[in-house]
Amino acid sequence: MLSLRTARLFVASADAGTLTAAAERLHVSQPAATKSLAQLEADLGGALFERAGRKLVLTRMGEALLPRARALLQQAEDLKSEAERWRSGEDGVLSVGAGPSVTYRLLPEAVARFYRAGRTVQLTIRAGAANALLDQVRRGALDLVAADMGEAEHDPALRVHALPEEGVAALVRPGHPALASAPPERFPLATATPPDRLARQPLPWGGERPGLVCDDYTVLALACAASDHILAAPHSVMDRLMAEHGLVPLPDAPSGLRLRPALIYRANAPQSTARDHLFDCFEAAARRA
Repeated sequence: MLSLRTARLFVASADAGTLTAAAERLHVSQPAATKSLAQLEADLGGALFERAGRKLVLTRMGEALLPRARALLQQAEDLKSEAERWRSGEDGVLSVGAGPSVTYRLLPEAVARFYRAGRTVQLTIRAGAANALLDQVRRGALDLVAADMGEAEHDPALRVHALPEEGVAALVRPGHPALASAPPERFPLATATPPDRLARQPLPWGGERPGLVCDDYTVLALACAASDHILAAPHSVMDRLMAEHGLVPLPDAPSGLRLRPALIYRANAPQSTARDHLFDCFEAAARRA
């Protein structure tokens, strides 16, 4: 039956015009080439070549089947190339989880840098709360998480690559009572930081528990623009939130809460060139933020 070996012999014979030359190209003996070609024609049920002395001339069936044989060989080469890209991390799919501040701040530039470098890997992005994303990377559902590291640095099953830390500020709508004389602790807090984290590192403004928790800063900003909630946001996203949603900073509102973004993956994950390059892209984006 037709195989890659016999397809190569068929194509080489058509290109070379003689079985002797085809055998030399494929580094096989002429008797072996003669036997293989005869078996292929028998399997296909017809002659592929007419013999004119030592010359080979394609029959009508040979002319019809030659393009298919060439396509088969090309597909085999494509398969090998794709497998190599998968092994090297240059192709396939890389599943990435992105925490709230990373999604809003670093992700767009990191992805742009990744693809500007000519990478062919498909990125799938899943945004969400850091704790939920870390659970998914532990299970192998995600290849990489870019989010606040939380307790991940103490987990031996994970590898943590820290990015620059940043502080948290407060934003409110124009005309908010806290901009005048009202104590900011009277108003509900809107935040992407989980309540259990805030319980350990409380903020100096907003109620004892958050009034609104969401892992999307756009949703938080829209809510705060239409209410008296106080938005807790990283310093690096303040300018964009103010420009896009008309929010203003709450003055004299220092916070001891520090966000510690990091790139996190499984300790036993296989080596991936694509993942390492994405690391570089996130680091470059963090330096510009």
